[in-house]
Amino acid sequence: MENQIELLEIIYPDKARGVTNFNIPLAHMITAGADFMLIPSRFEPFGLIQLHAMRYGTVPIVASTGGLVDTVKEGFTGFQMGCFSVKCDAVNVEDVATVEKTVKRTLAAYGTPAMKEMIQNCMAQDLSWKEPARKWEKMPSRLAAVVGNEAGIEGEKIAPLAVENVAAP
Repeated sequence: MENQIELLEIIYPDKARGVTNFNIPLAHMITAGADFMLIPSRFEPFGLIQLHAMRYGTVPIVASTGGLVDTVKEGFTGFQMGCFSVKCDAVNVEDVATVEKTVKRTLAAYGTPAMKEMIQNCMAQDLSWKEPARKWEKMPSRLAAVVGNEAGIEGEKIAPLAVENVAAP
C-alpha cells in the first residue's frame, strides 16, 4: 500500500503527495487544513482523531461505533454514517453505499450557514479533562451512600460470588 501511495505522487505530481512515514507536524497541518475528516471505522473503542479534527474545526464524518458515537453529534459537531458490518472478509457493498450517501450529504452542507455553525460547535467544545476529573472526584462521596458500604463489611459479604470468579494463581 505504501508503494501505491507514493506512486500517486509520481503519477499526479501537481495533485497528490505520497507521504507514508509518521510525521506529527505534517499530520497537524493536514488536519488543520482539511474541511472534513472521514473516519469509517468498523470498531473504535474511543479514538482521538475525531477530537483532534474538531479542535481544528475540521468536521468529522464518522461510523456510528464506539467513542465516535459519544463524541460526534449528528448535525451538531459532525456527520454519522451508521454502523458498518463487522464481517469484513470482502468489501461490503452496503457499507460503501452508506459512506457515499453520507459524503454526498456532507458535501451538500458545505459552505452553508449550518456548516459554519457546525465548525464553530466543534471548536467551542471543552475537550479537556476538567469536567470528567471533577465528576471522578465526586465519585467517592457518592459511594458512601451505597448500601453495604459501611465500615467493617468485607467485600466477600457484599458480593460472595466475586471470590469464586477471581482466577487464583
